[in-house]
Amino acid sequence: MEQRKTTTPGMTGTVAGVDVCKAHLDVALHAAPDEARFANNEDGRNELIAWLKAREVGRVGLEATGGYEKALFALLELSGFEAIRHQPLEVRLFARLKRKRAKTDRLDARIIAAATAQADSLKAAGDARLADLSERLTAYEQAADILAQMRTYREHTRLADLRAGLEETIRLLAARKKALLADLLARIRAEGDLLRRFNLLVSMPGVGKTIAAVLLIRMPELGAMEHGQPASLLGVAPFNRDSGKTVGAAFIQGGRERPRRFLYLAAVTAWRCNRDLKAFGDGLMKRGKPFKVAIVAIMRKLVEAANLVLKRGSPWLPQKPNPAS
Repeated sequence: MEQRKTTTPGMTGTVAGVDVCKAHLDVALHAAPDEARFANNEDGRNELIAWLKAREVGRVGLEATGGYEKALFALLELSGFEAIRHQPLEVRLFARLKRKRAKTDRLDARIIAAATAQADSLKAAGDARLADLSERLTAYEQAADILAQMRTYREHTRLADLRAGLEETIRLLAARKKALLADLLARIRAEGDLLRRFNLLVSMPGVGKTIAAVLLIRMPELGAMEHGQPASLLGVAPFNRDSGKTVGAAFIQGGRERPRRFLYLAAVTAWRCNRDLKAFGDGLMKRGKPFKVAIVAIMRKLVEAANLVLKRGSPWLPQKPNPAS
């Protein structure tokens, strides 16, 4: 383990940032000179935990780095730290805001620590079961993505032998995708509390078993948030672009891309099959709103409803029809 500086006497950090790469972990305290480097393996991660505890750190931020951060993130939560995983874009924009142009692993750790100190943390308590389910869900998503690619290749393949090979690959991928989903759902049904949340989500319009599993695993905060927070977390809350007398079009950005993809499918189904949401979406279109604006508005309604359904612990209740209509 490479140690760069010793602790300043009497100075204690409460927030730390960790820059994660495949080989090593660079850590720095916020508003303190302490920094160090550890190997990104089991021994190195345990040494890092001890280093953080010795400095009475309570909150630790790290950047999502293609999965290399998963083991450390899980260990941080297991060790009782408030762990915050930043998206790379968040860190880059924060560095730009602070006019930090230089880039090294050590400086990145300091930027992550500063961003973590100012972050409004809204996250569910760590649950090892969800970490395992998340990895299984990722395997399902990857199988689905590759299957879609193979089907596209088949459409543009003319030679019979190549098409036959693609057909076999597609058959195997389809079977794997089906098996992964069945295993995932079986594991959810084996946990009483997860099954209750799952059944509440399935009661909503457009939300089938797969989408309910995605929301359950990818958005564990649902049920514990205030109005408006779920839409912001998912990335379907509109942001205004007004300045002076100029009123710009509102736009969405950020949020959790994976569950947002699935909730889009739920919104399309709900618009087609649910009377209330169909009337809502059609009304927006009649007022001249583009399809994308209307579908995002339905997604926003669905994710806010999912939060409410889980918070009150009762299934979705469709609105009573208006007798005058």
